[in-house]
Amino acid sequence: MSKAQEELGYIEVLIECPFCGGYVPDDFECLKCGSEILKETEYEQMLFICSKCRDEVTDDAEECPNCRAILK
Repeated sequence: MSKAQEELGYIEVLIECPFCGGYVPDDFECLKCGSEILKETEYEQMLFICSKCRDEVTDDAEECPNCRAILK
């Protein structure tokens, strides 16, 4: 078990932060730089940050509309 898992409890999936390359757990806030990669718009739509170009992407998108990176 890693140190991050010991400190925060069990983390099922860690993804790479598009801003600093750190680890982002289930709460979508980077453990290294504190950036959030998920936000809610005023219309209650969830937006993610593309890990390749850092553009905002809807949660149901299969590819980034800006750089065409495959998201799922």
